[in-house]
Amino acid sequence: MTNIRSIGVSAVGIAALSAAAALTAPFAAADTTVSGLTVSGSGYTVGQTYTITVVTGSPSTTATIFDTVAGNTVSLGTATPSGTSTSAAIYWTPSAAGAHHISVTVNAASQGLTVGPVDVTVAAASTSTDSGSATSVLSGLSGMFGGSSANSRVS
Repeated sequence: MTNIRSIGVSAVGIAALSAAAALTAPFAAADTTVSGLTVSGSGYTVGQTYTITVVTGSPSTTATIFDTVAGNTVSLGTATPSGTSTSAAIYWTPSAAGAHHISVTVNAASQGLTVGPVDVTVAAASTSTDSGSATSVLSGLSGMFGGSSANSRVS
């Protein structure tokens, strides 16, 4: 019976250590990937910048990245691999909330190969009031020192 308790306590100790290690480990970003097209990050928000990476397969192959939102497709630009890399990246800063469909045309030889789409939902940027700003603090102080008061002295 003593052996069973020792094993039970050891298993509980190992589980506790594993849980502690999991809680202290850094959280990884939840990148969205489809067929060699990756949109970095998670919790996509208007005004924040994300990296879009595409596997081109060749250092001399470029990729044109597109964003379709609300039925409108716009080119985000062309990404070119650096050196001998077989992948290319471009930065994307969404300007509209909603469902975005990121796709890529890999410009290989004499034909284009479409990759994607990666679907991401972009949230509107938060609008918060800044009650701790320098302007609001100074405004509060000016109310203390300015204006009329029963104790004001006029020369």
